[in-house]
Amino acid sequence: MANFIFYNIQLLPKGDAQEVGVKGYKKLFTLLRDVNSAKLKGKSHLSYHYSIGRNTYFGPHEFFSESGGVNGFFVKYKDTDNIVELLTDRVILNKNKQPTAVYDKKKIPFVFDASNHILAIERDAAPADDYSKLQDILFYFLKELADRDFKDYELTINLISLPSDLDDIFQSAISYKNVEINIVAPNGDSEDILDEMKSSKMQKLKINASAGSGNMSRIPNFINNMLRAAQTHGSIKLRYLVKADGSEKELVKTYDSEKSPLSIKLRHSKSDITERSFLSRCSKVIKETFKRNNN
Repeated sequence: MANFIFYNIQLLPKGDAQEVGVKGYKKLFTLLRDVNSAKLKGKSHLSYHYSIGRNTYFGPHEFFSESGGVNGFFVKYKDTDNIVELLTDRVILNKNKQPTAVYDKKKIPFVFDASNHILAIERDAAPADDYSKLQDILFYFLKELADRDFKDYELTINLISLPSDLDDIFQSAISYKNVEINIVAPNGDSEDILDEMKSSKMQKLKINASAGSGNMSRIPNFINNMLRAAQTHGSIKLRYLVKADGSEKELVKTYDSEKSPLSIKLRHSKSDITERSFLSRCSKVIKETFKRNNN
């Protein structure tokens, strides 16, 4: 079974540059594949893969080019020697003639929909459930490629948050302390505030709303529209008050969208003959789910 969370990966045009489209987003991941392959062949993967502590590394692993996207696996592993054959786990000899191999290797499935530039990746990829850290890791791998091959574009990555968590807050909150919203302009089709940002070539918008030392009785409609946009194209921090259970006491709670990811669990089926076919089916299910939710 795979438990996917989602990141919106965008190459935003600067100036009059045109959107990169499906071809451009597929190229970004193809470049990642090629660079990783070169690092592995040169036995320099430990200096390239991301160290997440305790002799543990995270990096790209396998890529399957599909119509409209790229699927595959990242890998998390422990390693003690630069000459380990990561791709095959083949036991080889180190410089002291002792056997060495990758150990504690875990493959992390991913599905990248190039048409919607959404990356689905196994939730366990986030170190200690730190989704912001995983976002930083993805940015580390893709930023250099974007700067080199997409010079007229700016790379942005944001976690897609769970919509129902925000709905639950609106149901339980009696007032609000402050709201912080960060929004990144969209690629592709959009509506409302996102469309206005795109048409005006505004790339980023940051809002900090509060009632000063007091509380807001409700979230204004125009702020609410921004909150909805930020769920897929940004981030949200919100402090609000609720009634404590069984009393009139008020409690201050905090919501952080970067700790509240949208997730979808998908199980293997008998029709999944290979890992590639499983990921291909996951891609179709994810696309259908997003399409239903957006209608």
